[in-house]
Amino acid sequence: MNARNPIFDAMTNSAQIPQMGLDTLFTTCEQLQQAGKAAEALALYQAWLAHSQDANRHMAWFNFGSLQQSTGNPQGAVEAYKECLALQPSFPQALINLGLTLEKMGKRDEALQQWATLVSKRLLKDGPSADMLVLALNHIGRVHEDLKQYDLAEEALEQSLALKPKQPGVIQHWVHIRQKACAWPVYKALPNITQNEMLMATSPLAMLALTDDPVQQLLTAFAFVERTYGFKEEFLSKGREYRHDRLRIGYVSGDLCVHAVGLLLPELLEGHDKSKFEIYGYDFSPEDGTAHRERLKKAFDHLRPIRALTDRQVAELVMADEIDVLIDLHGLSSGARPGIFALHPAPKQGTYLGFIGTTGMPWFDFVIADRYALPEELTPYFTEKPLYVEGSFIPLTRDDTPVREATRAEFGLPEDAFVMAAFGNVYKITPEMFATWMEILKEIPQAVLWLIDDNPTTTANIRKHAVSAKADVSRILFTGRSAHVEYKAKLKLADVFLDTFPYNCGSTTNDVIQVGTPIVTLPGKTLVSRMGNSIVSAHPCAGLISHSHADYIQKVKSISEGHEVFDTTAYQTSKAKSDIVSVIEKYSINRDRS
Repeated sequence: MNARNPIFDAMTNSAQIPQMGLDTLFTTCEQLQQAGKAAEALALYQAWLAHSQDANRHMAWFNFGSLQQSTGNPQGAVEAYKECLALQPSFPQALINLGLTLEKMGKRDEALQQWATLVSKRLLKDGPSADMLVLALNHIGRVHEDLKQYDLAEEALEQSLALKPKQPGVIQHWVHIRQKACAWPVYKALPNITQNEMLMATSPLAMLALTDDPVQQLLTAFAFVERTYGFKEEFLSKGREYRHDRLRIGYVSGDLCVHAVGLLLPELLEGHDKSKFEIYGYDFSPEDGTAHRERLKKAFDHLRPIRALTDRQVAELVMADEIDVLIDLHGLSSGARPGIFALHPAPKQGTYLGFIGTTGMPWFDFVIADRYALPEELTPYFTEKPLYVEGSFIPLTRDDTPVREATRAEFGLPEDAFVMAAFGNVYKITPEMFATWMEILKEIPQAVLWLIDDNPTTTANIRKHAVSAKADVSRILFTGRSAHVEYKAKLKLADVFLDTFPYNCGSTTNDVIQVGTPIVTLPGKTLVSRMGNSIVSAHPCAGLISHSHADYIQKVKSISEGHEVFDTTAYQTSKAKSDIVSVIEKYSINRDRS
């Protein structure tokens, strides 16, 4: 006769449940969860909470809420956490978890309220611990950053760092928040945090826009990879060499949609010789419902959705597909999945386009570039070996869709003004480049500067900087973000596009050239600061290349005075496109790819 199971005895005997201690309850429910019986554990919690009057019942409500959350019942979790807080209003873990659950339900204002409640108790005698306060403040900062409420995000993270300075991840976000808010200088003094700690905690993406120093960009990449990715490098494809009739090239991306990277890709992907190459896409992009997204999907012979797969599962899929060359389209940009490549599922692996700098990752064999953008003297600052294309390494894509003929009046632009558009991401604006733009406003009386109104904090800061520069603030105009088609209509209204430095525009430059607006760019000493020059050199009718901030000003003045004539509508992309495709294909064919 089998022994009786006390777990199920307790569950079925309501008389025994009130006598069950809290520790026994927790142990029993944990055993049930480990046995794959989450439903039984939930039932036991419910029965116990219905009958017990234990003084620490709030703990059971908290655990009940956590189990509800983990089993996919967020509303049940919210109700349980609220019951916990009704019994113990100062219970910090419940406030943290309630906020996280509300955030996942899309109720971010309510989530912020929970964490703010916890922070408000910091001075009470029995207030939350420093660790709990730091956790709450970091969540507050993160959500405000997502909402582009950068002033509130910065305030929360500074409070967190005051309590616990050694938080590289928090410093990273704080730096980029100030960058996106155009809060200059970006590196302001904080208590107990050194300038070097700020530098080494800066994200590689942020650093591309902060400095033109290739050494600093490399060190930043190394530091980021070391603190962010604890991968154990494996060589799953070691010793594998495939002999396919059609060589297999795989692309990994979460940006196969209306995204800066995705907008540049169609002709490149479509340009592969399908009689010799089989093209695979490992896709974790959002379904944005656009024709562009559908075009990109159709460019692949095989499209593998991988959003729901782990890195190892993706690596196993790549190996099952027997991919000869695997190309990452993210680098160190947001959403990257380097864990796939750390497993080396393909004999040769490279990175391209998603991050315009070195990744610092040892599992990438190559990066695609051109000899101007990445000259030999810069290669010591890259962990990847360059594969050089002729022309520009940026694959400009033609779009024959007619651009809407908008009017200046639609957007509040003076009809007789010399309109200088600068629609790059606001975090790419540096104090030095902004000072150059302010000087141009002084040099060209009829000029107006047209910027993106990205968020109230940034716009207010830009206006403050203009006042400090003694510029006419009324000549700095703003426009909101818009759909890509409408955005191109705006670009067409401008007389010149002002490139940023040291982070030049890429996809935006493609749009600028397409609509027929000339661009003035300034090259530097890094790949990302030579991107604009790379594009304009390949398409000389598209704009002017300057050699200093003073020369940048003169180039813009020359356009305003009508001394330069441009025919940007005549640009050709087929050569650049075919060169990139050709380089990838030749590399794939080469059996001795050492």
